[in-house]
Amino acid sequence: MKARKTILISWLLLMIGCSGYVPKTNEDLMQSKDEIQLQDNFILGENYDSKNQNLIFSNDEWWLNYHDLDLNKLMKIALNSNTDLKVAKLNIQAATTVIDAANYSAFQMGLYGGANVHKLTNLYTKSKAIGSIPENGLAGETTYTASTGINANYNFDFYGKYENLTKQKRYQAESAKFQSKMIELNITTNIAKLYGYYIYLQEEKINLDKKLSVLMPIRDKVKLAIEFGGGSEEDMLVIENKILNLKRHININKFKKESTAETIYSLSSYKNKTKVKKILKNAIYSHLMEQEFIIPNIISSDVIIYRPDVQYYLMMINSQKAKLKSLKSDFYPQISIGGNIGYQGLGIDNSFKDFSSLMWSFGPKVYLPIFNLSGIKTNYKIADIKVNIFIANYNKTINNSIQDINTKLSSAKIAKINYTNLYTIEKNEEKIYKNSNLKLESGSISEYQNLKDHYIYLGSSLHKTQQAYKLYSDQIDLINSLGGVYKNKGQVKKEQI
Repeated sequence: MKARKTILISWLLLMIGCSGYVPKTNEDLMQSKDEIQLQDNFILGENYDSKNQNLIFSNDEWWLNYHDLDLNKLMKIALNSNTDLKVAKLNIQAATTVIDAANYSAFQMGLYGGANVHKLTNLYTKSKAIGSIPENGLAGETTYTASTGINANYNFDFYGKYENLTKQKRYQAESAKFQSKMIELNITTNIAKLYGYYIYLQEEKINLDKKLSVLMPIRDKVKLAIEFGGGSEEDMLVIENKILNLKRHININKFKKESTAETIYSLSSYKNKTKVKKILKNAIYSHLMEQEFIIPNIISSDVIIYRPDVQYYLMMINSQKAKLKSLKSDFYPQISIGGNIGYQGLGIDNSFKDFSSLMWSFGPKVYLPIFNLSGIKTNYKIADIKVNIFIANYNKTINNSIQDINTKLSSAKIAKINYTNLYTIEKNEEKIYKNSNLKLESGSISEYQNLKDHYIYLGSSLHKTQQAYKLYSDQIDLINSLGGVYKNKGQVKKEQI
């Protein structure tokens, strides 16, 4: 009984003494939801519904919100074949597999085998029998032995070393998942922007061709007027320059269409080029940029907290904290229990053939980190510094997210206002052109004036189309910064039916 008390007291004193060697940690503060909601355009998540028209945020397959079947097909092809996304998913598998290894890292067991040469130079030394080696078997002779067997060892996890190592790997696996989500978000938003741009280029090409078809008869009218003395050479030069500029824009349009298609082929893998070509061929019939999109007036702070890049750093912080806890256990005595069982053979010719002597050992071991404290302290301090590095990156990512969302939100709102104005202007120009057609039929204006009215209307129509793409592009940029889309409850109910 006294011996047990002595051992227990000695053990406690040893632990207290070792704890004095553990350096103090200094963990920096992390930004909270309360700090985010103090910024412009943000509000706490629980108050969001009552102040922002009952909107619901969704980051699951956000592109379905556009109700475009060809866009859905394109996304499916890209997500199934993009190599960056495949690598990200393989990293998730690798990180998940490491968790199992960490779970069983406290227990080690395996086969062993080896051979040794023994020699004693003192001929009069009497050696004791060791396994299959008889007495005096080593005296003055060179002896060969070989052994094989099973060795096992278990480290007691009194200080949570292996438990925290497992937690570290779990958090790393979660961080790999969020890294994959970041890649998926970038791929899908890039595909959506490129597809929308290709649709715009198709519409731009139609408009440019129409403008060219209007300018050609205008040129003929000007030429005829010059011949009859009713015009000047400068008028013809102005028209010629407009025609040349139009042809230049048509060539640029052709190049942009080809380069945009090539980028889409690359993102969705060239092996799917035939399928993607078919989708792009149908782009001329798409109404993608005419879809209504909700641009919220205010953003929930939860959106930033659950952004993939923010969650990635949060997982890395938790992972590093778990590693720090596991390293802390290195300051304390490590206790393990283990042993081995096997056979030993004697003689260079016989040792690998006849394993006749059974050998075994079993017992506890205690490791005291007396002579390795400097190395342990260094590793612990480095791990503590890395915690603060990840916290700094976490805070930086939140700050960048606030700036990014505010910028993209303002840009989308302004783009929507500008689109509304240009839409009204285009409608007005359309009315003017229709009235011009009526006036032409009645003979109150010339064909030349009617062609000019048509050209002006086509220019207004192109400006509206350009702004439509600008609004669409800003919407996608906002989706990328938010990590998803806002829907009203009516939309969500329809999707659930």
